[in-house]
Formats: sequence, structure tokens, C-alpha cells
Amino acid sequence: MKNTLYLSILFLASCASNMPSVTTPEIKPTKSDITIEDFKTHIEFLSSDELQGRGAGTEGDKIAVSYIKQRFYDAAPNKGKIEVQEHYVFKDRRQKKDKVLTYNVIGYLVGNDEKLKDEFVVIGGHYDTTANALGKINNGADDNASGTSMVIELFEKFAATNNHKRTLVFMAFGGEELGLLGSKYFVNNPTIDLDKVHLMVNLDMVGRMEENNVQLGGAASAENFSSRLHPFLMEDNVNVIELGEGIFSRSDHYNFYKKNIPVLFFFTGVHEDYHKPSDDSDKINYDGMKSISNMVEGIVEEFANTSDRLVFKSVEQEQTMQTPSRMKVTLGVIPDYSYDGKGVKIESTIDNRPGKTAGMLDGDIVIKIQDLVIVDIYKYMEAFSLIEPSATAEITVLRGEEEVVLNVQF
Repeated sequence: MKNTLYLSILFLASCASNMPSVTTPEIKPTKSDITIEDFKTHIEFLSSDELQGRGAGTEGDKIAVSYIKQRFYDAAPNKGKIEVQEHYVFKDRRQKKDKVLTYNVIGYLVGNDEKLKDEFVVIGGHYDTTANALGKINNGADDNASGTSMVIELFEKFAATNNHKRTLVFMAFGGEELGLLGSKYFVNNPTIDLDKVHLMVNLDMVGRMEENNVQLGGAASAENFSSRLHPFLMEDNVNVIELGEGIFSRSDHYNFYKKNIPVLFFFTGVHEDYHKPSDDSDKINYDGMKSISNMVEGIVEEFANTSDRLVFKSVEQEQTMQTPSRMKVTLGVIPDYSYDGKGVKIESTIDNRPGKTAGMLDGDIVIKIQDLVIVDIYKYMEAFSLIEPSATAEITVLRGEEEVVLNVQF
């Protein structure tokens, strides 16, 4: 459309003085519908080597912000309001030094109902990555170009249909990897009335769906929420695993939850490329992303239009923030993230991978790796950070009432 092109040119001209002096990848056009090709376009741009990572305060941070802003502007030149919220963060959190500027990109699509347009549904995800190390680039394709691309695609779709009663607020947060700082800044400096936020949906690491599994957190954060969500969780080729009664505290929805706002968190799981330079776009499950986005779109549409408000419910059990260790080896299994007992329960094993080859079965609970007692997923990852490739490890699993010792060759 001519008006969209004109606004994009004005936008780029206004940002020219602030753009980093590096070569940026080609910006390809996208459609208003949510497509696999569009997901590839966004993720390949955001996780390209040219951006040199999207760590807070870097040139890649600025390029990513400019890209997200342009996508929002192009999708809603006459329907929405786009703004960037600046905030400062410490790159060295422990020493409280190296303060840098980063951003939250916010896109608003005003609702069509005279009464409900003053209420909000927030859809967000962080765009930043962990800092580069050892001369390699942390491109962060899954963490979290995947969630950022889904935020953009949902914005484009709802801008095109324009049939929502409540106002939709789309956010891309900076500084998440430094301690959820972008979302924390927003809820402490809100641009909307937080008391009128009906729901916050967080998309963080939604690009590596395996065995059709996607984890869903937050269903306990509102009364009767799980039963109301159920009709929208029946998407073909998706097995939704609810994360139980606790609230996951290591992603941006948590700051909204602490403001008594019902939240949802979509997540396809930790993998061997987590926080590593190997988290690249060619490993993304784009078909899986399309299925997840279909589900999220239905949920957002429902709660953007239903007349009654969700009633917030406090959740007593909260997971403490921990930093997963970087695993050197992997069993080739899919953990059951809904399991809340001691150890790590195996949802399914994969053929020709170390776990299944050693005799591990679906439903086994890993309780010990070498001499390390496994109490949760973090101890599990810590154990595998200590085992070298090609080594053999003794792993104890609980199978029913029996403890079974397996010798696993990596």
C-alpha cells in the first residue's frame, strides 16, 4: 500500500541519525496473515550474524528495535500507535556497573468497543540475547527471536482484522537476559492502566517444539482459567503440557503476575543450544511455530472480546530464578516439565540417542547422575555440564518403585 510505504520511508528517515553504522540484512516484505515464510523472515533477520547479537546496549540491540518498530508501523499505519520506551540497565548486575541504554518497543491496537477499549490484553516477548563470549555471536534464534517474531506476526494479523473489543498492546522487551529488566521497567513505569489489564501473554522460546509438545504456564493465575482455556488448546499437532500450580518466575510474565495480572507463558523447552552461539535459525521448527501461533491467536481473540473479566488468583508456589548450566552432552530425551516431584521425569525418549540406547524408558525419573543427586531440571543440566562427549556415565532412574542403574555412553 502506498501509505504504508510512505510512512515506512518517513520512519526510516527519522531513525537514520540513530541507526548503527553497520551493514544490516535485507528487510523483506511480509503478509498480514501469519505464515511460516514470515516467521523465517523475522527470525533470519533478527538472528543474523550482521546484528552481532542483540545484547542490551549493543548495535544489534538498536537494529532489532528499528526492525520491530518498522514492522509495527508497516502493519498499522492508520490504526495503531507505536512508541519506544527507553530505560537503562547494568550489563554487570553484580557490580552495578556498565550502565547502557536499551528499549521496550510497544505497539497499540485500539479496541472497537466504547467500554471495553479502555481495558487491555498484553502480548509480549523479549528481543534481547545473552552477551557474546569467546569471539562467537549469540544469535538467539529461539531465545528469543522466536517469541519476538510471533509478537510481530500477531500484531500484523490483528491490525489487518481489526475486530477486537479490548485494546491490544504488543511489547518487545529489552534487558530480559539481565534479570527481566524491560518488563520490570514497564510495570513500574506503565503507559497504560495496569488495573485494567485483562491478561498478559508471554512468548519466550517458542521455536524448538519437539514431539509436538509446548509447555503452558500461568493457567493457575486466574479463577477457572484452565477450563476456559481448554477449547483453545486443541490445535492439531500440538500437545499442550500445563506447568502445574506453580508460577514460572524466569520470564517477563512474572513481573505482570506480581502486579496481580493473570498471565500465560508459552515455552517449547530448554535444549542443548540454550544460551549458546549454536542457537541459530536453521534449527527452528517453523511448522511448530505456526501451530503455536494459531493457538495463541485464538486465546488472544477470546479474551480481547469476552465481556467478563478474568479474576486474578495468587499462586503460592513460585519457582526461584536459577541460571541453567550449559550441557556438554545430552540424553536425547524430552523432559516432562509439568512434573513437580523430585528428579526429572522423562516424557519420551528418542530412537538412536544415548538415553534410549542405554535402556531408558518413557516415564523414568532421573534421580542421580554419577554422584550428583538430581532434584530438578537445573541439577540435571548441571550434571550434563560436567560430562565430556564420548564419556560413559552412570545414571540412576526411578522406574515405578524400583531404582534402575543405567550405563549411558555419550
